[in-house]
Amino acid sequence: MGHSKWIYDLLLKLWPIYKASFWLGKQPGMEYLLKPVFNQKIHQVTMIPVNEAIADGNQTVMPYSLLMELVEQSSNCFIMHECACRKHESCQTHPIDLGCLFLGDGAAQIHSSLGEICEKVKAKQHIQHGLEAGLYPLVAHTMLDSFTLGISYKRMLTVCFCCECCCMVQGGLRKGPKSFLKVIQPLPGLRFTIGEECGTCGLCIEKCPVGAISANHRGVEINGECKGCGICVQECPNAAIKMEINGKREFLQGFNQRMRSYADITNAQRIG
Repeated sequence: MGHSKWIYDLLLKLWPIYKASFWLGKQPGMEYLLKPVFNQKIHQVTMIPVNEAIADGNQTVMPYSLLMELVEQSSNCFIMHECACRKHESCQTHPIDLGCLFLGDGAAQIHSSLGEICEKVKAKQHIQHGLEAGLYPLVAHTMLDSFTLGISYKRMLTVCFCCECCCMVQGGLRKGPKSFLKVIQPLPGLRFTIGEECGTCGLCIEKCPVGAISANHRGVEINGECKGCGICVQECPNAAIKMEINGKREFLQGFNQRMRSYADITNAQRIG
């Protein structure tokens, strides 16, 4: 069994220190020293641009279907009572009681004082509630969750529902060092295109959390630093930015392979 709520809350008092590491990591000479904190071997995150359709030729793919499939594959589902980010930032915009969803054998270890084990139907409903609340989902496999919850690192995934104002990942995209940015990945095979409707208003440049959009002689362009959050698609007043993939099957296979490389959440096994 994982940490009880009082131990979990005690560990989260380290929150200001972890936030400060984003700033410290950008200071001269400090990024190398703090690189182990943002190591890709212990933190992996994929962003899900869930509120917009992805074009596949004449068809579309809704990214939230990827999350539903993860729930179907999972051996266990656990819903947290609170979002740690919004609680510690005293969020005034989004619900604090809409917490992360944990999947896999590790989810069965989370202490009951922090939330509840649930059926897959309820887990899917929780995802829908997060989307309806206007939150950005991401799938994470991070040692930070394992440490604070006291659960197995190897067999768990987290589905977070993030707001731009409080989310540690969103904040890290804007303020964190390059080593942290490498932890965050877009969906495999996802690309963004800019159509002739672009009015070069510059709103997408302003809103992009990683500065991946810039102006050029044709209008704007998106470079390889893009993390696939989809914020630019939502913010564009002319609907000029589109998300595309080459083949739904390859897209789904790429996502599933990525998730398996993070952790095996299927087929419950005894965790010693």
